[in-house]
Amino acid sequence: MPSPFPGMDPFLEHPGIFPDLHDSLVTYLREALQPRLPSPYYAGIGSRIWV
Repeated sequence: MPSPFPGMDPFLEHPGIFPDLHDSLVTYLREALQPRLPSPYYAGIGSRIWV
């Protein structure tokens, strides 16, 4: 059966294997985008909670 997520490995992103993968990736992307944004805009990190 082919992967339902082409180009993505859900096992690599499992929080038990790489607990800080998403946090590190989002922080890196924010730091990379910030210098490229025009003056009134900024790259921010929001938080979401799933219940």
